[in-house]
Amino acid sequence: MAKVTSDGRERVCYFELMTRHTRIYSFFLVLCSLWWGWTVLVDFVVIRTVFAVVTSFFEAGDLGVAVFSRLNDLELVAATGILVLVCRELRRGKKLLPHLALALVAWAIALTYFAYLTPKLVALTELWKKTDLMGITAVAGIPDVQQEHQFYHRLYIGLDTVKLVVLTGLIALGVWREDRWSA
Repeated sequence: MAKVTSDGRERVCYFELMTRHTRIYSFFLVLCSLWWGWTVLVDFVVIRTVFAVVTSFFEAGDLGVAVFSRLNDLELVAATGILVLVCRELRRGKKLLPHLALALVAWAIALTYFAYLTPKLVALTELWKKTDLMGITAVAGIPDVQQEHQFYHRLYIGLDTVKLVVLTGLIALGVWREDRWSA
């Protein structure tokens, strides 16, 4: 496992020393931690800064929607990766069922953002901009576009809170129950 360098020192490659299960476990923790970290960074730093710096409400909203749209793409990839890793290790036994349950919830939230909630908010934002320019509040069977938008925005925030709790649970289970990943 150790390789000798040209100057005679031994160099150990720790990745080669890891078992397949340890590598999968490590990748699982890295994915969960990255997803948790970028969610916190975007939710609590980036978006607040955008609305503090950009003076136009709709321009700031457009920028926020653009950021979250890109984030949703990454979230779906991360959620699918986490789910695949857990399912791959689940074949060896049922010790990872709590991980699977949380991974499914995280994946469902990411899919909801990607397929429904973000496109709905984009459409409502465009409709809100148009009604604001015309000076009306009701259009297309929606009594108040702003209230409709706020409902879906609050739903997004609520799901983001659930997602952070789920990711914290996945990380905690991964750290404190590492033995479930070993052969």
